[in-house]
Amino acid sequence: MKIYLTLILWLTHYLVAFGQPDSVSRSPYRVYRAYELSGSFAILGASIFGYRALDRHSNFNADDVAKLNPARINAFDRPIAYLDPSRFEGAQKRSDRFLNLSIASPILLMLSKDLRKNGLDLLAIYTTTHAVNNLLYFATAFPIRRARPLTYNPAVSITDKTGNAKSNSFYSGHVSFSTTATFFGAKVLTDHYRIKGWKRIAIFSVAAVPPILVGVNRMHAGKHFRTDVMTGFLVGAACGIGVPELHKISRKKGQLSFRPNLSLTGQRGATVTYLF
Repeated sequence: MKIYLTLILWLTHYLVAFGQPDSVSRSPYRVYRAYELSGSFAILGASIFGYRALDRHSNFNADDVAKLNPARINAFDRPIAYLDPSRFEGAQKRSDRFLNLSIASPILLMLSKDLRKNGLDLLAIYTTTHAVNNLLYFATAFPIRRARPLTYNPAVSITDKTGNAKSNSFYSGHVSFSTTATFFGAKVLTDHYRIKGWKRIAIFSVAAVPPILVGVNRMHAGKHFRTDVMTGFLVGAACGIGVPELHKISRKKGQLSFRPNLSLTGQRGATVTYLF
């Protein structure tokens, strides 16, 4: 937690320093606010039911547990199946805490006067980014059944190995959602102020720390293997960087842009444009 608070203080100082009169005020993004806010909130709202359905879908019973063989786990992941169960509860709480802080961290962007001017647009991009990440997560987690590490652990009771949410180890949603949030903040900050070189690398390096803390604790909670955590990090990073970049690309010449349309007569459609 001390590491996380230090990072927050560092970023706060960074944002306050940027929020000066000579800063760049024009947003680098094009946002379709009404469509993106309504669409992303609908997806995020539906995701609540999706998580519950996924937990039921990944149910394990005693027969399922009996079929598990730790020897079949790849050598890179196998040690996670034998971690100390006495640390599970504490690690679970820490992972949830770091996740919640990560998701809330883009609020720090509002410390910058320039970024506050585009607050609603950034909110639209942020919720859209998480909506895309949720869709990718469900598209992967529902069809892929991978038992959680704790179900292999001989020190864990059969009661704790059975029930809902025991075979949805791949990939780590906690890590993915955390990385999406922190990398989104780093992407927006570096895009808006056109930060390049080592400063950009430093900001993204700081953004990587919270998801790493989430991932370490998810493993020590018996929830995910190393490859689950690594995959979650990569997916989250792709969303946190990629979705804002797509909004940015639509402003450039020689690129593809997409614009939804709604006529006065109620007809719906979309316009795809390529600028040369």
